[in-house]
Amino acid sequence: MKVIFKDNVKSYLLIFLLSIIAGLSVVFFCEFPNNDLWAFSYWSSETFGFWMFSTSLIVLLSEKRKTATTNSTIYIFVMFLITTIYKSFRLYLNGYTPFNSLIDLSLNSMYGWLLYSVPPAIICGILGAILWSGRKNNIYSKILCILPVVFIFVESIILFYSFFINHTKLFSAITDLIWFILYVIFLKKLVFVKRNK
Repeated sequence: MKVIFKDNVKSYLLIFLLSIIAGLSVVFFCEFPNNDLWAFSYWSSETFGFWMFSTSLIVLLSEKRKTATTNSTIYIFVMFLITTIYKSFRLYLNGYTPFNSLIDLSLNSMYGWLLYSVPPAIICGILGAILWSGRKNNIYSKILCILPVVFIFVESIILFYSFFINHTKLFSAITDLIWFILYVIFLKKLVFVKRNK
């Protein structure tokens, strides 16, 4: 399997940059309604397909287990941190907090920001260490690689069902279907390839 993310500072900085972009995409879509046909905001707050897809690729394209663990931890931590800081500032600007300034808000919210960001990052780091075993060429590894795509597929079905019943969440359903197709292509080209002995 190819290696894109190596165990060096340059590669970790790339992951950091990707995590900032992911966090900002959440912030961007949070500004849209989540109860209309497209429900863009729902994608950023309650849909896991993109995060499952992107994190799995980061893990499986990492050089070492340590690299995969570090990468997935950084990716989720920064993305969640950006999201929670944005939501805190948004509440402040709308007058829903007791704080008198952004500095006051930041000092009093730092523990909450970390509490919101650190546990998911640790969990994803552990899961990343496990999923990295999917790089090996045996049946158990291939089963590990399939698990994320199964999750995305199930979520896609649920989202399309919601669209047909409630006429909402169409954007999430379409994007999950795209992640599913891309992950299947990834599996076919890089995981389920016949290796010459």
